Amino acid sequence: MQPNVWIVLVNYNGLEDTCACLESIAKIEYPRLTTVVVDNASQVDPRPVLNERFGWCRVMMNPVNAGWAGGNNVGLKAALIAGADLVVLLNNDTVVSPQLVERVVAAAAANPEIGILGPVINEMNEPALVQTDGVLFNHERDAGFFSREAVPLDAEQPAVREVDIVNGCCIAIRREVADRIGLIDERFFLIHEESDYCLRAREAGFRCGVIGQSLVWHKHSASFKRSGQRIQRYYDARNLHLLLRTHVGPHRPTHGASRGGRQSWLHYYRYAYWRYCLEREQGQDDAALAVLEGVADAWRGHYGPWARRQRLLVGPLRAGFEALRWWKGWATMSAAEAS
Repeated sequence: MQPNVWIVLVNYNGLEDTCACLESIAKIEYPRLTTVVVDNASQVDPRPVLNERFGWCRVMMNPVNAGWAGGNNVGLKAALIAGADLVVLLNNDTVVSPQLVERVVAAAAANPEIGILGPVINEMNEPALVQTDGVLFNHERDAGFFSREAVPLDAEQPAVREVDIVNGCCIAIRREVADRIGLIDERFFLIHEESDYCLRAREAGFRCGVIGQSLVWHKHSASFKRSGQRIQRYYDARNLHLLLRTHVGPHRPTHGASRGGRQSWLHYYRYAYWRYCLEREQGQDDAALAVLEGVADAWRGHYGPWARRQRLLVGPLRAGFEALRWWKGWATMSAAEAS
């Protein structure tokens, strides 16, 4: 019997994108496929439109905006309760190939040691251009925390390339993985949550892999264009700290040729300083402040959605960064180091 597959989309004020994605999913011919849209407390109730145009799709309403992590957890839990064998978490601002589920199921069958799979992701506006494929985490030989592991493309017989992290734009999770490691960590809310999930799966003995075929086309950062740059800078700074704290250090499993703890933390603060300076140089003072808020909240253990609060640590941190800028200027970093 073919595996029971669920596709989960999270909608947050992006109904037009969600409808376009569902139109592409409707072309998938797979007999045991269920699609669910989890609405993350959008301003406009999407149910009238979705029920009229996509009656075959289930809709679940979240009473609050729980971010990528919490929204997907609603769908993931529902899928597991219903007996899903594979759950595909798919960004709503994508369109997919009719072969998506067929290829994921075939790759999972051919690679039983791989617990998390994803395809090569291409740009929506430039369909032939790869947006993301494989990701390695915190390797000594690379400048940044997240470096590309190129995945050879083969539309006829795509192989699976082992990686550290599968991009959360389209991530297929075996039931066995969720049974062993649980759900997505909702402390992350947005950004780096799929990285944490993949690393947790690897630490539990599973592997992660990317299928060597372009099967998904993604609007680049469509959700952040709606919510603004500052929120991206905040979650990036805060959640990268949480990711390192969780997966780097003397008592943590290593991932390939990963950096040691001291080297990783030095690189983190260098990155935070570089990001702060770059936003200041570009006149984006609010985004620069968001970097400081992210670091400060990470120090205090404040996670989940951003909240308005007094952050006494922001002042000393800003003073330190500004003193470095005045003393010796801010060292530029390459694009790879900034990743």
